[in-house]
Amino acid sequence: MPQPSRPLSRRAALGGLGAAGALAAGAGLSPALAAPEPEAPGLEEARDRALAAIAALEARFAAGDGTDLLHEHHPVRENDPPYSYEWPLSQARAASSELAHAPGAPASLAQQLASRDRAQERYWHAAGGDTGLPGYASATDPEQGAHGDYFYDDNAWVGMLEVEEHLITGGARGDVARALEVYALLRSGWDDDPSHPAPGGVWWAQTDWNDDRNTVSNMPTAKLGIRLFQITGEQEHLDFALRCVDWTREHLLAPNGLFWDNVKLDGSIDRTQWTYNQGVPLGVEALLFEVTGDAAHRARCLEIVDAVIDHYRVWEAGGPLDAQPVAFNAILCANLLMAEAILGSDVPGRRITAACADRQWTGLRDPKTDLFRRDPSQDGLELLDQAGFARTQALAALPRPVWRHLT
Repeated sequence: MPQPSRPLSRRAALGGLGAAGALAAGAGLSPALAAPEPEAPGLEEARDRALAAIAALEARFAAGDGTDLLHEHHPVRENDPPYSYEWPLSQARAASSELAHAPGAPASLAQQLASRDRAQERYWHAAGGDTGLPGYASATDPEQGAHGDYFYDDNAWVGMLEVEEHLITGGARGDVARALEVYALLRSGWDDDPSHPAPGGVWWAQTDWNDDRNTVSNMPTAKLGIRLFQITGEQEHLDFALRCVDWTREHLLAPNGLFWDNVKLDGSIDRTQWTYNQGVPLGVEALLFEVTGDAAHRARCLEIVDAVIDHYRVWEAGGPLDAQPVAFNAILCANLLMAEAILGSDVPGRRITAACADRQWTGLRDPKTDLFRRDPSQDGLELLDQAGFARTQALAALPRPVWRHLT
C-alpha cells in the first residue's frame, strides 16, 4: 500500500494569522496558506442565501406535472430524459433536508421536503437488479417507472441521508429500514473474484459497460455501515465497513495523502483526485475514531485534512478547490463539518465551508437568477450543479450541534 507523505501541518497555520502571517511566510508556507480567509457571513445570512439558491432550483428545474420530479437541465435540452437522473435529485433533496435544520428555516420547507421524499421514491426499483436485491435505479419515467442501471454510490448517498435525518431529528424523520435495505444492496456489490487485480472492493455500478471499483463506491458504503452500527449495534455492519476502508486505503491511497478515483479490471488506476473522494474518507476516519476510540483513525483523518488544505488551496479564490465540481465540494464540506464536530478545531471545517460557500455566492452566481454560473458564457445549467451550490449554502447555515450527524 502506498504510504502518504505527511505534509507540514496546515492546521497550525490557520489560527491567528496577523503577526503570525510573517512567521508563516518565513516558514515557507504558500501565500494561500499564509493569508487568512475572508470574513464569512453569519448563519442568518447564509440561511437566506441557501433559501434563494433552493428557490431558484425549484423555479427553474421543477417538472411541474404533479410527479414532484425535477429536470436534468435548465433549460430542458432536446435529448434529455423526461426527468433528472437519480444522483442529482438526491443532492437536491439533501440541500432541502439540511437547510430545514438551519436556525430560522421557514416551516414551508416541510412541504418541499415531503415533495423531495416522494420524488426520491419514484426511483426505488423493488424488483431488484443484477444481485437480486432492490435499490434505487438511475432513472424514472411515466411509462417504465424506475429503470436503468444501479449505481452503488447513488444508493449510498440516499442511505446516508436517511440515517442523517434519523440522527438529527431523533427518529422523527429518516427511514432506517430503507437505509438497511440499501446497505444490503451495497454489500452485494463486493467483488469476490480473487483472480482480479486488486481483488475485492465494491463495484461502482451494476452495468455491462463499466467494471471499475471506486473510492466513491467503497468509502460511502463504509460510512453508511458505521452509521448503521451506531444505530443498531450490529457488529456485522462495522466489520464490512472496515473491509471497505482497508481495501480503499490499500489500492487507492496516493502518496500525497489523497485518494485516487478507481481501479480498473486491467489493474490500471484512474489517478484523478476529486474532492468528494477526500471528504468521505476523512469523515469515515473521524467516525471510526468516535466508534472505536482508536487514535490511529484520528491521525488518519487529520492527515487527509492536511492534504486537502495543501492540495486544493482551500482559501484561494479561483484555486483548485473552486475548480472542482460544486456538488463534490458540498460533500467535502459536509464531512469536514462532521469531522470538526468530532475532533474539534484541528479540523477547520466551519471556516472552509463558509469560505467556499461565500466564494460561490459572490463570484460563481448569477445575481439576477441566483443560479450557479461557473462560466458566464455557459449555455444552461445542470441540476447537479445547482443542487451542489444550494447544498453548500445550506451547510454554511447549519449550527454546530447538527454537524456531527452529517453525511
